[in-house]
Amino acid sequence: MIEIAGLPAHILLIHAVVVLAPIAGLAAIVFAAVPRWRGQLAWPLGVLSLGLVPLSLLTAQAGEQLEETRPASALIREHAEQGDVLKAVSVVFFVVVAAALIAGYDPIGRHFSFLGRLRTNPAVRMTLLVLAAVAGAFFIYQSIITGHSGAASVWAR
Repeated sequence: MIEIAGLPAHILLIHAVVVLAPIAGLAAIVFAAVPRWRGQLAWPLGVLSLGLVPLSLLTAQAGEQLEETRPASALIREHAEQGDVLKAVSVVFFVVVAAALIAGYDPIGRHFSFLGRLRTNPAVRMTLLVLAAVAGAFFIYQSIITGHSGAASVWAR
């Protein structure tokens, strides 16, 4: 089992995911909705969404190792299922955010000039920005649901 300072790593890593995922989701929504803030949000959003992928995967791996040391219960199984969904959502969120950054923020998009008209098409840009906002909202939702099921599996009697 992965441990940090003698504690199961999952217990420590999950706090980073539970805090950073809603921040990233909110940033994606604001990036999509407020054009004048895109310049300030682009790089932090890109770095945060990229960083959450390995963090989510590592947290889930540590959780699976912790699960093996605990008695099985319906609450733990539910939390593990929600964690599997959160892993997938973090990857999809990153892909959608990367596409929205390329289409919606010109200093990043210029490096992808090979995409030509696809990148500069207003309908494509708007679609990707809407998808980024929806992905951000779902990332917030899934992180809350996963965190709640984890807390319930620990604290419920």
